[in-house]
Amino acid sequence: MKKFLLILLIFNYGCASTGVKNESQLVVDSKDMANVYIYRQGGFLYGGVRAIIKLNNLEVGSIYPKDFLKFYAPEGSNMITVRADPLSLVFGETNIPINFKKGKSYYFITGVNSANVAGAILGGAIGTAIVGGPFPSHQVTKEIFDRNKGK
Repeated sequence: MKKFLLILLIFNYGCASTGVKNESQLVVDSKDMANVYIYRQGGFLYGGVRAIIKLNNLEVGSIYPKDFLKFYAPEGSNMITVRADPLSLVFGETNIPINFKKGKSYYFITGVNSANVAGAILGGAIGTAIVGGPFPSHQVTKEIFDRNKGK
């Protein structure tokens, strides 16, 4: 029994999300940095796969379906990367180059690339990497962001 619990602990270690389900739990806006909001749409495909969010190659959080994440970004040229948790054996990433301005808010929605799922089924890790990142992400307006919450 102890071995089973140890194995279970090892497989669940590091799988927690840093996102929140309720947008009201997010931190307040900054006037000195850019405010970046990311929402992951719900869905069955890759539902158990954690999306890791990086800013300039540094992890700022991770989200599961219907999670919100907010982080601050410095003014100027930046790169947001959305990729799957490598422990899930889902490969590929989406990179979004963006130029932030301090005090402004930026909104992104991420979903699931169904071609990536088909690539994983047909070609395994290599197929997944060929068809691109598992989580296509797009910058949207606040209105579109608000309309898509809960989907």
